[in-house]
Amino acid sequence: MTQQQLARAAAVGRQWIVEIEAGKPRAELGMVLRTLATLDLSLTMHGEGIPEVRETGRPIEAMDLQAVLDAHRRTSL
Repeated sequence: MTQQQLARAAAVGRQWIVEIEAGKPRAELGMVLRTLATLDLSLTMHGEGIPEVRETGRPIEAMDLQAVLDAHRRTSL
């Protein structure tokens, strides 16, 4: 699959794909998840501070990903 094909299928720009492949440090989570789904991949997070998610069919509460990452960094030192 080319970058252009992936971008089209995931509804993102080809330049965004190029930037992600080059190690772009920040990206919109929705775009990342769409791209992963297009590639038949998923994202799983484990660790302290991450709420348990059950498949209920209802939306889950938003969580502060930056706070989770900050907590992980503090415990990793």
